[in-house]
Amino acid sequence: MKERDLKGSDIILNLKEIHIVNIDSFSSSGCAGRVRFNIECQTKQGYCEDPDFLGSIKILTVEKIKEQNMYLLKVRFDTG
Repeated sequence: MKERDLKGSDIILNLKEIHIVNIDSFSSSGCAGRVRFNIECQTKQGYCEDPDFLGSIKILTVEKIKEQNMYLLKVRFDTG
């Protein structure tokens, strides 16, 4: 079970999944699009109650590990 009372940027610890659902802009140096995410933050009442989960996740490093299709990401989450 994920923690319920996280504050500030620590709320990223409740992030469970990110899905890239649509790539809609392209350039010579990259592309961008929309994503869908799943935050595991149910309260005692049983519903998601985390309006503070807004911000930017920046990938700092990516490391491939031995297991197939597994990567270790180091990220910084800036709220706001």
